[in-house]
Amino acid sequence: MTIEIASGDHKLVIDPINGGRATAWYKDDLQILGEQGDHPLIGGWYLMAPWAGRIRDNQVSFNGKSYPQEINFQQWAIHGTVAFGPGKVQNQSDFAVEILHETNDKWPIKMQVLQRWSIANNFVKCYASISTEQAEFPAQLGWHPWFKRQLTKGKIAKFGIEAESQYKKDENNFTLNETQLIGIPPFDDAFVVTSGKGFIEWPEALRIDFSSDVDTFVIYDELEDVFCIEPQTGPPDDVNHPKHLVSPGAPLAASVKWEIIRL
Repeated sequence: MTIEIASGDHKLVIDPINGGRATAWYKDDLQILGEQGDHPLIGGWYLMAPWAGRIRDNQVSFNGKSYPQEINFQQWAIHGTVAFGPGKVQNQSDFAVEILHETNDKWPIKMQVLQRWSIANNFVKCYASISTEQAEFPAQLGWHPWFKRQLTKGKIAKFGIEAESQYKKDENNFTLNETQLIGIPPFDDAFVVTSGKGFIEWPEALRIDFSSDVDTFVIYDELEDVFCIEPQTGPPDDVNHPKHLVSPGAPLAASVKWEIIRL
């Protein structure tokens, strides 16, 4: 059963059983998100946790030990575990919903992942946190929205982020912990975005200006009909050269505000 949160002509449809994801985002009669595909990672808008992107050798290595993760898309262990399972609705109102998830048995430290969606007439805000009552371990979170290039009104989307540099990748397409000058699109790449800001605009239809407290975005715009702008707490494989360690009393949290207007 899905949950709708709405403010006036602005509505978000949430599926708590299917990873707590947003399956549709409406402003008036315009549906913004790409349709759900034949795999849980295709379409909609979902939380990536306790890691985001591809991880090298499909495992997490920390303090001299390696922890293999389940392959969940093609040949990769990618985008964490939250998107693949149900969550527990903790709080719900007309304007917000809060959903709790737990990591699976492959993750060596039991962690709780909380996500919160909230809506007002002119914005959507997504918030998430990862916490534990056990030992210290790396973690990462991010969001993976799929946007339509063409809405039922207006022109084809244009978009941008305030990127300062681009993360390098190796010959196997794995992100390295090094940066370079920004290349030429199309991209399937991570970028340093210290300001946490960017925009999407469908001329003569809608504009979204987003701001966040994260410093990394992934852009995936290789497909003709959809594109992805993914705010993350670090680049893909970040858990293997961790920027964030979660421990008792020290959770990882992040949020993004997506302000929307009709043009």
